[in-house]
Amino acid sequence: MAERVSLADLLPNRLDSLADRARSALSEDKQVAGMKLAWGYVGSQLQQALRSTLDIPLMEALAGSWSTAAQLAEFADPARHPSGERSVIELGDHDLSQEFKPVIAVTIGPCPCLELDFIFAVSAKFGGVKLTIGDGHILGGETGDAWASGQLSLHGVPLHKPAESKKLALPGVFEFAGPGLPITLRKPAG
Repeated sequence: MAERVSLADLLPNRLDSLADRARSALSEDKQVAGMKLAWGYVGSQLQQALRSTLDIPLMEALAGSWSTAAQLAEFADPARHPSGERSVIELGDHDLSQEFKPVIAVTIGPCPCLELDFIFAVSAKFGGVKLTIGDGHILGGETGDAWASGQLSLHGVPLHKPAESKKLALPGVFEFAGPGLPITLRKPAG
């Protein structure tokens, strides 16, 4: 089994602007604005919370896009692909982009809980993928050349330059816990 890569692994090691952006966003509350806080510490706590929240297997997060692909829909139909049948489907070169929207709730002293809305835009490039499908589910697969990168923003403001994004090679072989990721059966138009 290949090494597990998570969404959090795409974050830069340091998000130096996180403390400043958090201060700006949280200081919109008058009570917080009047406090003297160690914003560097607040930023480090937020970074830990983000890493924990984004500790999701990257392939599982991206495979949600495959499970809704039109070319896989027929495999969700038991009349066309009966129980117990296994298929290997090859997808050519393609890109996937997906946004994840973690929300971190912050409470400072007696102030009411404030929420920070992040967007983590993830892009992946695949030089080909083979997916194993059974019983209407993606069971796992194998990537060709594949990599992913991410861009984190807070309230619409990027927290790092795109060049600082990590670009990680994705695992060559991957499996999903049983029963796998369900494929969406699309109803014909009309």
